[in-house]
Amino acid sequence: MGGKAALLLVLAFSALFGIMGTQMLRTSNEATDSYVHYYKKTKAHDLAVSGANMAVNEIFMNKSWKKGYSNLTADYGIINVWVDSFGYNNRKIFSVSDFDGYKDTIMVWLEPKNFAQYGNFYDMMAAWAATGDTFSGPFHTNDNLLCYGDPVFLGFTTTKKGVKLNNNKSFPEFHGGLQEGVEIPFTFDDTPFKNAALSNGKVFYDTTGSNKIVDVSLELKADGTVDYSININNKGWTATKNTPLTTLAPNGVIYVQKGNVYIKGTLNGQLSVMAGREGTNGAGVIHIADDVRYNVNPLTNPNSTDMLGLIAQDFVQVDFNLATGTLDLHASIYSARDGILIEKYKDYPDARIMNLLGGVIGKKVLPTAEYVWDGKKYVVSHGYSYVHRFDERFNKVVPPFFPLTDKFRLVAWKE
Repeated sequence: MGGKAALLLVLAFSALFGIMGTQMLRTSNEATDSYVHYYKKTKAHDLAVSGANMAVNEIFMNKSWKKGYSNLTADYGIINVWVDSFGYNNRKIFSVSDFDGYKDTIMVWLEPKNFAQYGNFYDMMAAWAATGDTFSGPFHTNDNLLCYGDPVFLGFTTTKKGVKLNNNKSFPEFHGGLQEGVEIPFTFDDTPFKNAALSNGKVFYDTTGSNKIVDVSLELKADGTVDYSININNKGWTATKNTPLTTLAPNGVIYVQKGNVYIKGTLNGQLSVMAGREGTNGAGVIHIADDVRYNVNPLTNPNSTDMLGLIAQDFVQVDFNLATGTLDLHASIYSARDGILIEKYKDYPDARIMNLLGGVIGKKVLPTAEYVWDGKKYVVSHGYSYVHRFDERFNKVVPPFFPLTDKFRLVAWKE
């Protein structure tokens, strides 16, 4: 009886182990299949990502690149990439991979970064960032970043040639980080702006047909209208006309073909103004005649839709005015051949402040004040220091047809 029991026990264990072995083998096979599935799926995904990255790099190096890749062999798989254009100078990349029958697709959207998305951008540093100057938002220069005393940089700061201190008493503050060796071309294609002005905006030009310089005075009104007058060839100003801004320039674009703009007031709406130079000395200047403010200040009401772009093909000037005192300037400013100039800043009898909400983008940064050493630090003695606040709305929405950089930025990546 004992022998039979032992035999039955052995047979039972053999059957049990047979069943368990089959299950273990099945489990092992399923695990192997799952691993192979995961491996092939991952390889297909990685190949699609690689194709998208290669295409993005090609476009960053050459913005006109649209060739794509056809049946590119990589790591035992195939990659196909094609590039579509959409909107104005935007790109969409499709990267499709195939690894042993497993496919994956990556879509990438690129667009040029807008200059309004910088708080400050200077191709050259012809003056020093100095004590009393506070810079908000992204800051970039293609030159040495010159620091005199204790300027404050609140946003991410980039410079091609590094930081250069005036002396051992200079201690700039970088609160948003600093990166050196970064170059961003200072270029501007004005064609889209001119086309917008011609199609649904407003163009001011010499109506006498003599191709003379045209000066335009704009006084913005809080009710959404604008007072304007013109002066052709310096022969005298016309009578002032008042009209709704949306009637004068429905798409918010005003272009002075060859002339200068004198602007002040309170803006209710969205507007970009360009003073064209057209190769003529004495044209292409925007004059800040007095305060330029938004009707609804986005610092107190983030839902404000008021925004202004000032684009000078020569330079932007704050006109000398002893009565101005503290100056409010709400705009993103682009100065193609110079910077923002404080007229006769040494002639101001005291230190003043310019509250800038928006940004300054210029060929070079210009001096705005004189400084003295008070025994502890450099302080303004004459002219304007400016306290700058970047308009955070410009990260997403910018003034109409404001200039674009020459480089693309990644807007979306969909896997």
